[in-house]
Amino acid sequence: MKVTKENLSDIREEYEKAHRYIDEESKNDPPTEPFRSHYIARDILNSALRKVKTLSEALDAESDVATTVRCIHANILKDIAKITIFVEEPRGEVLLKEALELIENEHEKEPAINVRIEILNQLGIMACNQSNFAESKQYLEQAKDVYFETKELEREPLTMADLFGTKEEVEKGKGLKLLESNHTLTLYYLAQVFGFLDNLTDSAQYCHMTLQRQLEYNEYEHVDWALNAVTLSQFYFPQNHLSQARHLLAASTFMLNRYETEVVEKIANPTERAEKEETLRYRMADVGRCWAKYGLHILATSKERLSADDEPNEDGTSKPLLTPVKKVNRFRGLDLAAYEGQVTDEFCLTFDDAKLVMLNSLSWLNKAKEYYTKETEASQYAKILQDVASLYKFLAFFEEDDGNQCKLYKRGADQLEEIVEILNATYYQTICREAWYELGLTYSNMLNVKLGQLDDMQSKDHPTPHALNKINHLCEKSIRNFKKFIESYKIDMETLELPDNIGEDEMQPILYAYFHIGRLYYRTITPDKRLKLKNTENSLFYYNRFVECCRDERMRVLFVQELGVCKEIITLLPLKIEKLKTEITEG
Repeated sequence: MKVTKENLSDIREEYEKAHRYIDEESKNDPPTEPFRSHYIARDILNSALRKVKTLSEALDAESDVATTVRCIHANILKDIAKITIFVEEPRGEVLLKEALELIENEHEKEPAINVRIEILNQLGIMACNQSNFAESKQYLEQAKDVYFETKELEREPLTMADLFGTKEEVEKGKGLKLLESNHTLTLYYLAQVFGFLDNLTDSAQYCHMTLQRQLEYNEYEHVDWALNAVTLSQFYFPQNHLSQARHLLAASTFMLNRYETEVVEKIANPTERAEKEETLRYRMADVGRCWAKYGLHILATSKERLSADDEPNEDGTSKPLLTPVKKVNRFRGLDLAAYEGQVTDEFCLTFDDAKLVMLNSLSWLNKAKEYYTKETEASQYAKILQDVASLYKFLAFFEEDDGNQCKLYKRGADQLEEIVEILNATYYQTICREAWYELGLTYSNMLNVKLGQLDDMQSKDHPTPHALNKINHLCEKSIRNFKKFIESYKIDMETLELPDNIGEDEMQPILYAYFHIGRLYYRTITPDKRLKLKNTENSLFYYNRFVECCRDERMRVLFVQELGVCKEIITLLPLKIEKLKTEITEG
């Protein structure tokens, strides 16, 4: 039997009708029947499938015509499977494997190339969604192999439309374009799968390849592309691949600006335009927060490497400074110099270096606050304030002037104070805990600066009452915030006994709080001996609890230095307490 255009016209008509239901009519499905168009499309495809089977039975199985019909058959089965998966019914995998088996003997032939890759992709996606990542990787790598073999042998794959027509009606280049699109999808899911398999390096590589291909073939949604690029940047900068991270952040910002000019500004409908503008503001705020995280990483790591440089190796030699990785896998066709030039891809050595990074990050966070306001997005607004506080804290490290350093700490503290002021601690417990703990540390850092100034003052003259009051005020603020942090864990402040349900990751900051409070009570300055006795007893109490909690093996290894200091102090403080008691009695 000879297959003609007439033989296939009914099948083609039904196939195209089914896809109109999937691509167009489904947009109008009511919420009460979300899959209505997909069910209709599946019925139509099943009708086409019956006709294909009838046609197949009348053909010589070895002929080229039979191959074409089998590929049409496989395409229809694959589409029925996709609908079955989409409407969350079983048998999707069975149908996909049936389709794959149907073209097993002709997988190298041009009519079968694209449909085979599409089936393998769908099997890979399905396995990935079911958390069968090793199986998903196998399917996707098979699809990748088919692509490279096709390119190497310069085969001309076909589209479904080509299969319905004659050789003369094949649309030149359409099959190759579909091949490239299918391969992009393969790479996209390989990136996901490698991520789930904790092979983050390969995952990042496939992500970048996917983004580059989407640019080359103009197959992207601006906002999705920008979000994928900015997400990828978060993989690179923690590894100090600063140039690559900055390039991805720049690309993301570039793409959102392109979205504004190519999409938003061309929309005439006011309602639709307002929706797109809201999306742009939302995503630009998120990208801005990622720029800020990049800056925070530079500042934090710069501080870490400079601090480490102060600590020589055991043999007395200096430790080599950590250096950023300069290698960049650039997106071809994007001019990002203006975006990349706004912030460095080097670590900071001086205050001036750090200030430029800090101001760039602060600028991005201020823009993000225009979208994430305390009235509409309190938790996200609070997290932005946390990042702003961290910027001031890290910049303070580079400031050599004591007065300016204290001012920077104070600005950071103001951000944290706003958090605990605007948030309900019951509903936002985690963020409030973080703010209280960080406030305790910040006021303690300010205290260290003031105590250093006091030492200088005492070497020249007597400290002023104002200076002493300032020190005591900082002690009080730091203690108060550390105590709020501790109390949030429902710890009895009379005994400081830790509840049984406290996890190891929570114990460490709690013990640090004990240690700091013990130190803060001891550093409070007062001429009142009774108050001094009370402070010294409180100091001993917190230090004792710290040492007691460090009997836990998990904690002991984390606090080796602090434990040594505490053990020495708790042998001296009882003597001081007795001396104070004697002085009070005799006085």
